Amino acid sequence: MPHRHLRRAPPLSPTRSPSPPRNRVRTRAASSPTMALPAYQYHYQSGTAPDARRGYVSARVRPPSMTTRSTTSTCTTGTVEGHHRFVIPHYGWLRAHLGGGQCFPLGSFSVAGYDWAVVFFPRGATVGENHDHAAFYVELLTSRAAAAATFDLRFVRAGSGSGSGRPLPMHQPDTEPHRFSTMTHFDPAVYGVRVDAMLMQSVQSNYVRDDRLIIDCTLHVAGKPRVSTAEPLAAIDGPPPALPAHLGKLLDSEAHADVTFDVQGEEFTAHRVVLAMRSPVFKAELFGPMSNTGETVKVVDMQPAVFKLLLGFVYTESLAAMDDLDEDDKRELARHLLVAADRYGMGRLKIICGHILEWSLTAETVASTIALADRHGCRELKEACVEFVVAMGMNDETMTSRHEGDQLSCFSVIKHFFSEIGSFFKIH
Repeated sequence: MPHRHLRRAPPLSPTRSPSPPRNRVRTRAASSPTMALPAYQYHYQSGTAPDARRGYVSARVRPPSMTTRSTTSTCTTGTVEGHHRFVIPHYGWLRAHLGGGQCFPLGSFSVAGYDWAVVFFPRGATVGENHDHAAFYVELLTSRAAAAATFDLRFVRAGSGSGSGRPLPMHQPDTEPHRFSTMTHFDPAVYGVRVDAMLMQSVQSNYVRDDRLIIDCTLHVAGKPRVSTAEPLAAIDGPPPALPAHLGKLLDSEAHADVTFDVQGEEFTAHRVVLAMRSPVFKAELFGPMSNTGETVKVVDMQPAVFKLLLGFVYTESLAAMDDLDEDDKRELARHLLVAADRYGMGRLKIICGHILEWSLTAETVASTIALADRHGCRELKEACVEFVVAMGMNDETMTSRHEGDQLSCFSVIKHFFSEIGSFFKIH
Protein backbone atom coordinates (compact mmCIF):
# COMPACT_ATOMS: atom_id res chain seq x y z
CA MET A 1 0.00 0.00 0.00
CA PRO A 2 1.43 3.51 -0.73
CA HIS A 3 2.68 5.55 2.18
CA ARG A 4 1.34 8.93 3.35
CA HIS A 5 3.81 11.80 2.80
CA LEU A 6 4.62 14.83 4.94
CA ARG A 7 6.92 17.70 4.05
CA ARG A 8 9.87 18.37 6.33
CA ALA A 9 9.83 21.54 8.42
CA PRO A 10 12.74 23.85 7.39
CA PRO A 11 14.60 25.97 9.99
CA LEU A 12 13.18 29.47 10.41
CA SER A 13 15.31 32.56 9.97
CA PRO A 14 14.41 36.03 11.33
CA THR A 15 15.96 37.82 8.32
CA ARG A 16 14.27 36.00 5.47
CA SER A 17 11.14 34.08 4.73
CA PRO A 18 11.18 30.30 5.09
CA SER A 19 12.67 28.42 2.18
CA PRO A 20 10.45 25.95 0.39
CA PRO A 21 10.90 22.39 1.66
CA ARG A 22 13.20 20.25 -0.42
CA ASN A 23 13.15 16.84 1.20
CA ARG A 24 10.29 14.50 1.87
CA VAL A 25 10.08 11.87 4.55
CA ARG A 26 7.41 9.30 4.88
CA THR A 27 6.21 7.39 7.88
CA ARG A 28 3.90 4.45 8.17
CA ALA A 29 2.01 3.53 11.28
CA ALA A 30 1.54 -0.01 12.42
CA SER A 31 -1.56 -1.72 11.15
CA SER A 32 -4.66 -1.17 13.23
CA PRO A 33 -6.27 -4.27 14.75
CA THR A 34 -9.77 -2.86 14.17
CA MET A 35 -9.52 -1.69 10.53
CA ALA A 36 -8.19 -3.26 7.39
CA LEU A 37 -6.39 -0.03 6.38
CA PRO A 38 -3.61 1.66 8.45
CA ALA A 39 -4.52 4.91 10.17
CA TYR A 40 -2.19 7.94 10.29
CA GLN A 41 -2.14 11.19 12.22
CA TYR A 42 0.49 13.91 11.74
CA HIS A 43 1.11 16.87 14.01
CA TYR A 44 3.18 19.74 12.64
CA GLN A 45 5.59 21.07 15.28
CA SER A 46 7.77 24.16 15.71
CA GLY A 47 11.52 24.12 16.34
CA THR A 48 10.92 23.08 19.97
CA ALA A 49 9.12 19.91 18.97
CA PRO A 50 10.11 16.64 20.59
CA ASP A 51 11.68 15.76 17.25
CA ALA A 52 12.98 19.18 16.23
CA ARG A 53 15.45 17.73 13.77
CA ARG A 54 12.68 16.37 11.54
CA GLY A 55 10.00 18.84 12.50
CA TYR A 56 7.12 16.38 12.91
CA VAL A 57 5.94 13.46 15.00
CA SER A 58 3.63 10.68 13.97
CA ALA A 59 1.20 8.63 16.02
CA ARG A 60 -1.33 5.94 15.42
CA VAL A 61 -4.97 6.78 16.23
CA ARG A 62 -7.77 4.34 16.98
CA PRO A 63 -10.55 4.88 14.39
CA PRO A 64 -14.11 5.61 15.48
CA SER A 65 -16.40 2.71 16.14
CA MET A 66 -18.52 1.56 13.21
CA THR A 67 -22.01 2.68 14.37
CA THR A 68 -24.99 3.77 12.24
CA ARG A 69 -27.32 6.62 13.31
CA SER A 70 -30.50 7.31 11.29
CA THR A 71 -32.24 10.68 11.44
CA THR A 72 -35.34 12.17 9.83
CA SER A 73 -36.47 15.66 8.86
CA THR A 74 -39.60 17.05 7.21
CA CYS A 75 -39.98 19.67 4.49
CA THR A 76 -43.32 21.50 4.66
CA THR A 77 -44.87 24.15 2.41
CA GLY A 78 -48.02 25.29 4.14
CA THR A 79 -50.45 27.87 2.77
CA VAL A 80 -50.71 31.25 4.48
CA GLU A 81 -54.04 33.06 4.33
CA GLY A 82 -54.28 36.85 4.53
CA HIS A 83 -57.25 39.22 4.46
CA HIS A 84 -57.25 42.91 3.64
CA ARG A 85 -60.13 45.38 3.34
CA PHE A 86 -59.88 48.42 1.07
CA VAL A 87 -62.11 51.48 1.21
CA ILE A 88 -62.34 53.40 -2.08
CA PRO A 89 -63.40 57.01 -1.40
CA HIS A 90 -64.82 59.31 -4.08
CA TYR A 91 -65.85 56.34 -6.20
CA GLY A 92 -68.07 58.43 -8.50
CA TRP A 93 -65.32 60.95 -9.15
CA LEU A 94 -62.87 58.17 -10.06
CA ARG A 95 -65.30 56.62 -12.54
CA ALA A 96 -65.95 60.02 -14.11
CA HIS A 97 -62.39 61.36 -14.38
CA LEU A 98 -60.12 58.31 -14.86
CA GLY A 99 -60.00 56.88 -18.35
CA GLY A 100 -59.18 53.47 -19.70
CA GLY A 101 -55.81 52.19 -18.51
CA GLN A 102 -55.66 54.70 -15.64
CA CYS A 103 -55.55 53.06 -12.23
CA PHE A 104 -56.09 53.87 -8.57
CA PRO A 105 -53.79 51.91 -6.18
CA LEU A 106 -55.62 50.63 -3.12
CA GLY A 107 -52.60 50.28 -0.84
CA SER A 108 -50.19 47.48 0.04
CA PHE A 109 -50.27 44.67 2.62
CA SER A 110 -48.08 41.69 3.60
CA VAL A 111 -48.90 37.99 3.43
CA ALA A 112 -46.42 35.11 3.93
CA GLY A 113 -43.45 37.48 3.96
CA TYR A 114 -44.31 39.09 0.60
CA ASP A 115 -45.66 42.58 -0.11
CA TRP A 116 -48.84 42.77 -2.23
CA ALA A 117 -51.11 45.45 -3.62
CA VAL A 118 -54.54 45.66 -5.24
CA VAL A 119 -54.92 48.06 -8.20
CA PHE A 120 -58.30 49.39 -9.37
CA PHE A 121 -59.02 50.41 -13.00
CA PRO A 122 -62.40 52.22 -12.91
CA ARG A 123 -62.74 52.19 -16.73
CA GLY A 124 -60.91 48.99 -17.60
CA ALA A 125 -57.24 48.28 -18.14
CA THR A 126 -57.12 49.04 -21.89
CA VAL A 127 -55.26 52.30 -22.49
CA GLY A 128 -57.19 54.98 -24.37
CA GLU A 129 -60.57 53.25 -24.33
CA ASN A 130 -63.27 54.14 -21.82
CA HIS A 131 -65.42 51.16 -20.94
CA ASP A 132 -68.36 50.59 -18.63
CA HIS A 133 -66.64 47.60 -17.11
CA ALA A 134 -63.89 47.81 -14.45
CA ALA A 135 -60.82 45.78 -13.60
CA PHE A 136 -59.06 44.80 -10.38
CA TYR A 137 -55.52 43.44 -10.28
CA VAL A 138 -53.44 41.78 -7.55
CA GLU A 139 -49.74 42.64 -7.79
CA LEU A 140 -46.63 41.20 -6.13
CA LEU A 141 -44.46 44.12 -4.96
CA THR A 142 -41.51 42.32 -3.39
CA SER A 143 -38.49 42.64 -5.68
CA ARG A 144 -36.55 39.60 -6.87
CA ALA A 145 -39.20 37.22 -5.53
CA ALA A 146 -41.57 34.53 -6.76
CA ALA A 147 -44.71 33.20 -5.09
CA ALA A 148 -47.64 30.94 -5.93
CA ALA A 149 -50.98 32.33 -4.76
CA THR A 150 -54.73 32.37 -5.32
CA PHE A 151 -56.91 35.38 -4.58
CA ASP A 152 -60.57 36.10 -3.94
CA LEU A 153 -61.91 39.64 -4.53
CA ARG A 154 -65.36 40.65 -3.27
CA PHE A 155 -67.52 43.74 -2.96
CA VAL A 156 -68.75 44.47 0.58
CA ARG A 157 -72.01 46.28 1.19
CA ALA A 158 -71.21 49.57 2.92
CA GLY A 159 -74.70 50.72 3.88
CA SER A 160 -78.11 49.54 4.87
CA GLY A 161 -80.50 47.51 2.80
CA SER A 162 -81.54 43.91 2.31
CA GLY A 163 -78.75 41.37 2.16
CA SER A 164 -76.33 43.48 4.14
CA GLY A 165 -73.28 41.55 5.17
CA ARG A 166 -73.22 39.22 2.15
CA PRO A 167 -70.14 40.02 0.05
CA LEU A 168 -70.53 39.88 -3.73
CA PRO A 169 -67.78 37.85 -5.49
CA MET A 170 -66.15 39.49 -8.51
CA HIS A 171 -65.05 36.24 -10.16
CA GLN A 172 -65.15 32.47 -9.98
CA PRO A 173 -62.85 30.88 -7.36
CA ASP A 174 -59.34 30.06 -8.57
CA THR A 175 -58.77 26.36 -9.18
CA GLU A 176 -55.00 26.59 -9.59
CA PRO A 177 -52.54 29.04 -7.98
CA HIS A 178 -51.05 31.82 -10.09
CA ARG A 179 -47.28 32.17 -10.26
CA PHE A 180 -46.35 35.76 -9.39
CA SER A 181 -42.73 36.67 -10.08
CA THR A 182 -40.54 39.77 -10.10
CA MET A 183 -37.33 37.90 -10.96
CA THR A 184 -37.19 39.26 -14.51
CA HIS A 185 -39.17 41.72 -16.64
CA PHE A 186 -40.64 38.81 -18.59
CA ASP A 187 -42.24 37.13 -15.56
CA PRO A 188 -45.86 38.03 -14.65
CA ALA A 189 -46.16 39.90 -11.35
CA VAL A 190 -49.80 40.94 -11.83
CA TYR A 191 -53.01 38.95 -12.25
CA GLY A 192 -56.47 40.45 -12.36
CA VAL A 193 -60.16 40.10 -13.09
CA ARG A 194 -62.54 42.03 -15.29
CA VAL A 195 -65.90 43.06 -13.78
CA ASP A 196 -68.44 43.43 -16.58
CA ALA A 197 -70.70 46.45 -17.00
CA MET A 198 -73.88 44.77 -15.76
CA LEU A 199 -72.23 43.73 -12.50
CA MET A 200 -70.77 47.21 -12.04
CA GLN A 201 -74.27 48.70 -12.41
CA SER A 202 -75.48 46.40 -9.64
CA VAL A 203 -72.51 47.40 -7.50
CA GLN A 204 -73.24 51.07 -8.12
CA SER A 205 -76.85 50.61 -6.97
CA ASN A 206 -76.41 48.25 -4.03
CA TYR A 207 -72.84 48.46 -2.74
CA VAL A 208 -71.84 52.13 -3.03
CA ARG A 209 -72.88 54.32 -0.11
CA ASP A 210 -71.80 57.93 0.47
CA ASP A 211 -69.64 57.59 -2.66
CA ARG A 212 -67.57 54.86 -0.96
CA LEU A 213 -66.91 51.34 -2.22
CA ILE A 214 -65.42 48.60 -0.04
CA ILE A 215 -63.34 45.72 -1.43
CA ASP A 216 -62.28 42.59 0.46
CA CYS A 217 -59.21 40.69 -0.77
CA THR A 218 -58.42 37.19 0.52
CA LEU A 219 -55.02 35.87 -0.52
CA HIS A 220 -53.76 32.29 -0.12
CA VAL A 221 -49.99 32.17 -0.59
CA ALA A 222 -47.91 29.00 -0.68
CA GLY A 223 -45.43 29.43 2.15
CA LYS A 224 -41.69 29.13 1.72
CA PRO A 225 -40.40 25.56 2.23
CA ARG A 226 -39.32 24.91 5.80
CA VAL A 227 -37.14 21.98 6.82
CA SER A 228 -37.45 20.75 10.37
CA THR A 229 -34.50 19.94 12.60
CA ALA A 230 -33.14 16.45 12.09
CA GLU A 231 -34.37 14.06 14.76
CA PRO A 232 -33.55 10.42 15.47
CA LEU A 233 -35.58 8.12 13.29
CA ALA A 234 -38.15 6.26 15.34
CA ALA A 235 -38.00 2.49 15.21
CA ILE A 236 -41.73 2.36 14.37
CA ASP A 237 -43.45 5.06 12.33
CA GLY A 238 -46.84 5.27 14.08
CA PRO A 239 -50.05 6.90 12.82
CA PRO A 240 -50.81 10.57 13.56
CA PRO A 241 -52.53 11.49 16.86
CA ALA A 242 -56.20 10.55 16.88
CA LEU A 243 -57.23 11.67 20.38
CA PRO A 244 -59.67 14.42 19.23
CA ALA A 245 -61.37 12.00 16.84
CA HIS A 246 -61.70 9.33 19.56
CA LEU A 247 -63.07 11.85 22.06
CA GLY A 248 -65.58 13.04 19.46
CA LYS A 249 -66.77 9.46 18.94
CA LEU A 250 -67.02 9.04 22.70
CA LEU A 251 -69.28 12.11 22.91
CA ASP A 252 -71.46 10.96 20.00
CA SER A 253 -71.83 7.40 21.27
CA GLU A 254 -72.81 8.53 24.80
CA ALA A 255 -70.93 5.50 26.14
CA HIS A 256 -70.01 5.70 29.86
CA ALA A 257 -71.62 9.16 30.13
CA ASP A 258 -72.24 10.14 33.75
CA VAL A 259 -73.89 13.56 33.52
CA THR A 260 -76.88 14.96 31.58
CA PHE A 261 -77.51 18.62 30.77
CA ASP A 262 -81.01 19.97 30.24
CA VAL A 263 -80.93 22.95 27.86
CA GLN A 264 -84.42 24.34 27.20
CA GLY A 265 -85.88 20.83 27.34
CA GLU A 266 -83.22 19.22 25.12
CA GLU A 267 -80.86 16.78 26.86
CA PHE A 268 -77.11 16.34 26.22
CA THR A 269 -75.00 13.62 27.84
CA ALA A 270 -71.31 14.01 28.62
CA HIS A 271 -68.48 12.86 30.88
CA ARG A 272 -67.71 14.77 34.05
CA VAL A 273 -63.95 14.19 34.00
CA VAL A 274 -63.59 15.48 30.42
CA LEU A 275 -65.61 18.62 31.17
CA ALA A 276 -63.69 19.28 34.39
CA MET A 277 -60.37 18.87 32.58
CA ARG A 278 -61.31 21.44 29.92
CA SER A 279 -63.22 24.10 31.90
CA PRO A 280 -62.67 25.45 35.42
CA VAL A 281 -66.36 26.37 35.63
CA PHE A 282 -67.47 22.84 34.75
CA LYS A 283 -64.96 21.54 37.30
CA ALA A 284 -66.47 23.70 40.05
CA GLU A 285 -70.03 22.78 39.06
CA LEU A 286 -69.40 19.04 38.87
CA PHE A 287 -66.71 18.42 41.53
CA GLY A 288 -66.62 21.53 43.74
CA PRO A 289 -68.12 22.00 47.23
CA MET A 290 -71.36 23.30 45.68
CA SER A 291 -71.41 20.69 42.91
CA ASN A 292 -74.60 19.21 41.56
CA THR A 293 -74.83 15.69 42.92
CA GLY A 294 -77.71 14.72 40.65
CA GLU A 295 -77.36 13.25 37.18
CA THR A 296 -79.12 16.15 35.40
CA VAL A 297 -77.76 19.70 35.33
CA LYS A 298 -80.07 22.44 34.12
CA VAL A 299 -78.45 25.10 31.87
CA VAL A 300 -80.25 28.42 31.60
CA ASP A 301 -79.82 31.40 29.27
CA MET A 302 -78.36 29.34 26.45
CA GLN A 303 -79.70 27.88 23.20
CA PRO A 304 -79.39 24.11 22.60
CA ALA A 305 -77.48 24.64 19.32
CA VAL A 306 -74.91 26.81 21.12
CA PHE A 307 -74.45 24.29 23.95
CA LYS A 308 -74.01 21.49 21.40
CA LEU A 309 -71.22 23.45 19.69
CA LEU A 310 -69.65 24.17 23.07
CA LEU A 311 -69.60 20.46 23.98
CA GLY A 312 -68.14 19.58 20.57
CA PHE A 313 -65.30 22.04 21.06
CA VAL A 314 -64.66 20.73 24.59
CA TYR A 315 -64.08 17.23 23.21
CA THR A 316 -62.47 17.90 19.81
CA GLU A 317 -61.05 21.47 19.81
CA SER A 318 -62.94 22.02 16.55
CA LEU A 319 -65.86 24.06 15.21
CA ALA A 320 -66.24 21.99 12.05
CA ALA A 321 -70.04 22.03 12.44
CA MET A 322 -70.04 25.75 11.53
CA ASP A 323 -68.19 25.31 8.22
CA ASP A 324 -71.34 24.75 6.13
CA LEU A 325 -73.25 27.75 7.53
CA ASP A 326 -73.68 30.97 5.58
CA GLU A 327 -72.00 34.11 6.85
CA ASP A 328 -75.01 35.54 8.71
CA ASP A 329 -75.78 32.31 10.59
CA LYS A 330 -72.11 31.74 11.35
CA ARG A 331 -71.75 35.26 12.75
CA GLU A 332 -74.87 34.88 14.90
CA LEU A 333 -73.70 31.54 16.34
CA ALA A 334 -70.24 32.99 16.99
CA ARG A 335 -71.79 35.79 19.06
CA HIS A 336 -73.66 33.36 21.32
CA LEU A 337 -70.70 30.96 21.46
CA LEU A 338 -68.40 33.79 22.58
CA VAL A 339 -70.76 34.48 25.50
CA ALA A 340 -70.76 30.76 26.37
CA ALA A 341 -66.96 30.55 26.16
CA ASP A 342 -66.63 33.50 28.54
CA ARG A 343 -69.19 31.95 30.88
CA TYR A 344 -67.29 28.64 31.12
CA GLY A 345 -63.77 30.10 31.13
CA MET A 346 -62.64 28.69 27.76
CA GLY A 347 -60.16 31.31 26.58
CA ARG A 348 -59.14 29.72 23.28
CA LEU A 349 -62.73 29.30 22.11
CA LYS A 350 -63.40 32.91 23.07
CA ILE A 351 -60.49 34.10 20.90
CA ILE A 352 -61.63 31.98 17.94
CA CYS A 353 -65.16 33.41 18.14
CA GLY A 354 -63.68 36.91 18.31
CA HIS A 355 -61.75 36.29 15.10
CA ILE A 356 -64.90 35.04 13.33
CA LEU A 357 -66.75 38.21 14.32
CA GLU A 358 -63.80 40.40 13.37
CA TRP A 359 -63.72 39.11 9.78
CA SER A 360 -67.51 39.39 9.36
CA LEU A 361 -67.99 42.99 10.54
CA THR A 362 -70.51 45.09 8.65
CA ALA A 363 -71.89 48.59 9.09
CA GLU A 364 -75.04 47.13 10.65
CA THR A 365 -73.30 44.86 13.19
CA VAL A 366 -70.25 46.86 14.31
CA ALA A 367 -72.10 48.74 17.08
CA SER A 368 -73.52 45.57 18.67
CA THR A 369 -70.19 43.77 18.22
CA ILE A 370 -68.17 46.43 20.02
CA ALA A 371 -70.76 46.38 22.84
CA LEU A 372 -70.41 42.59 23.02
CA ALA A 373 -66.60 42.85 23.08
CA ASP A 374 -66.78 45.45 25.85
CA ARG A 375 -69.07 43.30 28.01
CA HIS A 376 -66.90 40.20 27.75
CA GLY A 377 -63.41 41.73 27.77
CA CYS A 378 -62.43 40.98 24.15
CA ARG A 379 -59.78 43.64 23.61
CA GLU A 380 -58.64 42.58 20.14
CA LEU A 381 -62.22 42.42 18.85
CA LYS A 382 -62.94 45.87 20.28
CA GLU A 383 -59.85 47.32 18.57
CA ALA A 384 -60.93 45.77 15.25
CA CYS A 385 -64.39 47.35 15.62
CA VAL A 386 -62.92 50.80 16.30
CA GLU A 387 -60.63 50.51 13.26
CA PHE A 388 -63.64 49.48 11.16
CA VAL A 389 -65.64 52.50 12.33
CA VAL A 390 -62.78 54.89 11.57
CA ALA A 391 -62.32 53.36 8.09
CA MET A 392 -66.05 53.50 7.33
CA GLY A 393 -66.62 56.94 8.80
CA MET A 394 -68.60 57.64 11.97
CA ASN A 395 -72.01 58.07 10.33
CA ASP A 396 -75.49 57.02 11.42
CA GLU A 397 -75.21 53.65 9.69
CA THR A 398 -72.11 52.57 11.61
CA MET A 399 -72.98 54.22 14.92
CA THR A 400 -76.37 52.47 15.31
CA SER A 401 -76.85 48.71 15.04
CA ARG A 402 -80.06 47.03 13.96
CA HIS A 403 -78.90 43.79 15.54
CA GLU A 404 -79.90 44.49 19.14
CA GLY A 405 -80.50 48.22 19.12
CA ASP A 406 -77.02 48.96 20.48
CA GLN A 407 -75.67 52.43 19.79
CA LEU A 408 -72.02 53.27 19.38
CA SER A 409 -71.33 56.81 20.55
CA CYS A 410 -68.43 58.96 19.49
CA PHE A 411 -67.50 59.09 23.17
CA SER A 412 -66.81 55.36 23.28
CA VAL A 413 -64.47 55.58 20.28
CA ILE A 414 -62.62 58.58 21.73
CA LYS A 415 -62.43 56.83 25.11
CA HIS A 416 -60.77 53.85 23.44
CA PHE A 417 -58.16 56.09 21.80
CA PHE A 418 -57.35 57.78 25.13
CA SER A 419 -56.95 54.39 26.84
CA GLU A 420 -54.52 53.36 24.09
CA ILE A 421 -52.50 56.55 24.60
CA GLY A 422 -52.44 55.97 28.36
CA SER A 423 -51.19 52.41 27.88
CA PHE A 424 -48.45 53.68 25.58
CA PHE A 425 -47.10 56.11 28.20
CA LYS A 426 -47.25 53.48 30.92
CA ILE A 427 -45.14 51.10 28.85
CA HIS A 428 -42.67 53.71 27.66
